[in-house]
Amino acid sequence: MKSAKTDSQRTRRFGAQDSFRMNVIPPFLSPGDTIGIAATARWITHEQLQPALDLLHSWGFRTRLASNVHEQIFQLAGDDEKRTVAFQQMLDEEEIKAILIVRGGYGTVHIVDSLDFSRVEKKPKWICGYSDITVLLSEMSSRNISSIHSTMPISFPVATADALENLRKALTGELREISWNVDADLNINLKNVRVTGGNLSVIYSLLGSSSLKMPDENSIIFIEDVDEMYYHIDRMLMGLMRAGYFNKAKVIIVGGMTLMKDNTKAFGFETENPWGFSPEETIKRIARERQIPVLFNFPAGHQNDNRAFFLGVKSELVVFEGKATLHFQH
Repeated sequence: MKSAKTDSQRTRRFGAQDSFRMNVIPPFLSPGDTIGIAATARWITHEQLQPALDLLHSWGFRTRLASNVHEQIFQLAGDDEKRTVAFQQMLDEEEIKAILIVRGGYGTVHIVDSLDFSRVEKKPKWICGYSDITVLLSEMSSRNISSIHSTMPISFPVATADALENLRKALTGELREISWNVDADLNINLKNVRVTGGNLSVIYSLLGSSSLKMPDENSIIFIEDVDEMYYHIDRMLMGLMRAGYFNKAKVIIVGGMTLMKDNTKAFGFETENPWGFSPEETIKRIARERQIPVLFNFPAGHQNDNRAFFLGVKSELVVFEGKATLHFQH
């Protein structure tokens, strides 16, 4: 399928990224509104999806499934063209007020350049998800449209009550803050900032593309990841640092760094050949080099307590006496 973006369009958007304006906030949902259920990467079965549909309906929303949600081509929910066409319909249908992606995995990057976001730019809607869906969240950020980093239907049965309730509140506009405990002895009060970022591996893979808007002086960078080697984390952070990704950011907040492993027998490898530095130690080093405060334990990522929060919404960050709170101003 032919790309919806020309090379000149990509160059213009990439070259204009340094200009700052607060993101557009899509309309919040009310009972009776329709949520599109899409699959831009992996597929989901009827049985896996039903608990999420039941919960969304209990919240008062209607749902509409993309045509490819149950398609299966190896790991993917249909080939690239089917996933593109199905998601494009979700983007273009005015009745759909938000799009919730069923699961991540890998594959969204294959379709993002073939999507036409022109209607969404005129009439924004919420895109919700995490992990591989960072591709779409980042694409929305590059277009100055806010989005929701959240759990997805595949994880609804194991998600914490807070994770699910935060998603409901985010969709309806009731989500005003998110708090967590930090072990850093810091006092921070930042106004007029916004959170950007997502899955570290995906951010790294988008480096140099029009989908990745470099953080500016009003940015708080959020990162999380899963199932990576210790040295992979170092490599990705070094690449982002050398590209200037951390140059202007005010703070780094870190969610789950889940199922990480070093090249040692303790992690099932045959030899002891450790990188030696944990992901947390590597992140602290990068933060020190760029003189950026770093806050761990943010309740989001590849974990059951994956609480929804806004990307791109005007916010205030307050850190005092071991507690951090992001206040969303919308």
